[in-house]
Order: sequence, then structure tokens, then C-alpha cells
Amino acid sequence: MRTTEIPLPDENDLAERLTDMQVWLDEHRYEPSTYVYFFLDPGMKIRVSFKIDDQAEAFAQRFGGSLLDTPLPNDRLTPVH
Repeated sequence: MRTTEIPLPDENDLAERLTDMQVWLDEHRYEPSTYVYFFLDPGMKIRVSFKIDDQAEAFAQRFGGSLLDTPLPNDRLTPVH
């Protein structure tokens, strides 16, 4: 799973920004696994997690964000039964 973090300097832009993100996600048929946002002083940060690495990278690039984590190589993943 990859998590992106998008800065939002003006919290008054939250509704518009979330709408823009949802439209973009729908157009690309991407399905994030979680949305979380944090109120800071000043502004906010929006974190969106994706199960597919390429989707997280494209989302971060489109919305001026960054990736917070590094994917694990397939040989280091442990299946859960």
C-alpha cells in the first residue's frame, strides 16, 4: 500500500479540492483505500492511500503531493491466512 500526502495551505479550499480529487479518481477509475485529512496551523494535509503503487504515484504527481512510504518488494510480503 502507498500513501500520498497533499498539502492544502488554505483549509477553506477543502471542499473544492476534495471534489477535484474525486472527479480525477473517477475519470481514471482509481479506488483509494482511505482518505484522511489533518487540520494544521496554518492549512491542512490530505492523505490518500492506494493499494496499487502506480495509482498513488500518479495521484501525488497530479495534486502536487508526495509519497510517504516505500513499497515492499514482493519477496518481502508475508501472506496473511
